[in-house]
Amino acid sequence: MSASTRNYIVRRILLLFPLLVGLSMVVFTIIHLAPGDPALAFVSEQSFDPTVVEQVRKNLGLDKPLPVQYGIWASKVARFDFGTAYTFNRKPVITLIGERLSNTVKLQALAISISLAVAIPLGIISARRQYSLVDNLATGGAFLGLALPDFWLALMLQLFFAVRLGWLPASTAGPEAEGFVEKLSYFVLPATVLAIPTIAIFTRFMRSSMLEVIHQDYITTARAKGLAERAVVFRHALRNAFVPMVTVVGNQLPRLLSGSVIVEAVFAWPGLGHLGYQAILQRDYPVILALTLLTGAAILVINVIVDVLYAILDPRITFS
Repeated sequence: MSASTRNYIVRRILLLFPLLVGLSMVVFTIIHLAPGDPALAFVSEQSFDPTVVEQVRKNLGLDKPLPVQYGIWASKVARFDFGTAYTFNRKPVITLIGERLSNTVKLQALAISISLAVAIPLGIISARRQYSLVDNLATGGAFLGLALPDFWLALMLQLFFAVRLGWLPASTAGPEAEGFVEKLSYFVLPATVLAIPTIAIFTRFMRSSMLEVIHQDYITTARAKGLAERAVVFRHALRNAFVPMVTVVGNQLPRLLSGSVIVEAVFAWPGLGHLGYQAILQRDYPVILALTLLTGAAILVINVIVDVLYAILDPRITFS
């Protein structure tokens, strides 16, 4: 790794801190200005008492001015303490996230793996056989995959495979005592719903990237030298075609931490997306802030990693 690349990485890492501070300020302000009062979750409608609500707000620290609330919260976050959830049995937020993280990572990793396994060969074949029947079917399927709403597709798959045919479970991640292999049937429907639009995105980018590369002069030269088509595609073209794909795949990786709110809510999947959905309904500020900040941090870090991978995949790229 060159000195200019190392200096670039150091600068990008140092820039993460002010970006995270700015993100935390914006998110903190928007959440606290949104309609709704978390204190109302502790008071039943039958025994509503403004005095009790005010006392609850005082106990939660919501009676202080917004800048003071932010300062208290930010000082805790600097020590990696995201506070205690207002609801969820008053558990520490970091404990809640730890309990749900594994389910989200397993589901999202499986969905992204399926997407790459299908999209990369499909994109290569489409590029090599441009405007053929395979290419047209792949293009039409990609547009259809992007157009289908996640919630509709999830409900239709539940209705057909779980309710009508009874082949697969309709929801949840299965009993905690079972291992990953035993619980694999629970992953099929949510992983499929998550993978379909991602397959469409990856396929289109892989196709366009391969088309750009295979028409370059060095590919024509490699063919003129008598190299086999397999060697031309996989040894010479594929590596350069992967460079734009790194950004596309990198943009999907934060889902490993954030999850998918819609899909996890439909399938009652006990992951971070479902946790965020519940926290929003219950106005649980510490949980919402922690999930948002961690997701933002993941996006920023992955952007730095993607830039470094550019230089590894294509040595011509420098950061001067």
